[in-house]
Amino acid sequence: MALMLDPARYRELFDRVQDILYVRDMNGVLLYINESGARFLGRPREALLGTTLHQHDDDHQAQSLQATNEILLRDGIDRSTVEIRGRVLEATTTLIRDEQGNPTGAYGVMRDITESVNLQASLERRMREAQEAREQLRADHERKTRELEEARALHLSMLPRSLPALAHGDIAVYSSTATEVGGDYYDWVTDERGVATIAIGDATGHGMRAGVLVATAKSYFQTLACDRTPRETLLAISQALRNLGSPALYMCMMLARIEAHAVSIVSAGMPPILVRSPRGVVDRVAIAGMPLGLRARPQFDEHTVAWERGTAILFVSDGLTEVPDAAGRELGYQPIERAFAQDGSAQETLDRVIAAAGDRTPSDDITAIVLKSV
Repeated sequence: MALMLDPARYRELFDRVQDILYVRDMNGVLLYINESGARFLGRPREALLGTTLHQHDDDHQAQSLQATNEILLRDGIDRSTVEIRGRVLEATTTLIRDEQGNPTGAYGVMRDITESVNLQASLERRMREAQEAREQLRADHERKTRELEEARALHLSMLPRSLPALAHGDIAVYSSTATEVGGDYYDWVTDERGVATIAIGDATGHGMRAGVLVATAKSYFQTLACDRTPRETLLAISQALRNLGSPALYMCMMLARIEAHAVSIVSAGMPPILVRSPRGVVDRVAIAGMPLGLRARPQFDEHTVAWERGTAILFVSDGLTEVPDAAGRELGYQPIERAFAQDGSAQETLDRVIAAAGDRTPSDDITAIVLKSV
């Protein structure tokens, strides 16, 4: 029995629908298609009726029709996606039977979901790319963490593990890094006469670059400081940093040689020192000097402090005076000077100086050294 339809009963209603509505027989011959379907296929409706979407019995459309019919005969309904004219359609097809229950055709609804499919594919691609990026970032983070830990271990290994025994003084040191690998450096050497030379430095930046500068400076300091004057040692270190070949690599440093009756101090761009007399008077002393590694001819001034009993000297990196409060205001020198003015051992004095910063969070490395004549 042929499938009989009366298009006039539903044409007006179905033509208002944006989805594709159609009726076909079991061979795929179109018996009805609404206006949306005709527009999609690009042919007049009258030209489509009585035709099939497949051109040959074994082409893709014919194979799709056969597969759909098999599902319809088994389940009575088929929900799937099909590709027609380069577009992706979501199709729901329902089997039509005659009064005796024989299959005579099917009616279906197809919705163009190409944009949704493309969007979904784009989202999935971006999610994959994002996941790959996260995995790459995690791998990079793990690698950098390992490298920083290795660099941190190297940096710590370059700092002295004990304090020098001074024949005419007491010493205390504090050092804290703001990052895994800081740019601050302190060191000392003692020559065969027992004369100690103290170093405090601040390399540009943090991380591996600062580590290279510190390693270079330490090597030259340990090799030369006993046999050369502090100014000659700074000149040699400055030349070594220039030889690294990067104009962005420079380092501030201060050397102090402790003799029996005087401390000779040479500075290369370091902050002022504080000198407390035996009578408790604190002087802030700025010692001019250019940072090490600059292309210009270096100039370093020298200052001598009389090493009388009770005299104390404070050396600091700029991280201490610049530590900010909650409003971003820097600590400055006045709180440090008030703490330094009080008498006490080198360690007691240093503890008061560091406590002057309170609970402020440092944004840079902090290094401080107190020398006291005893």
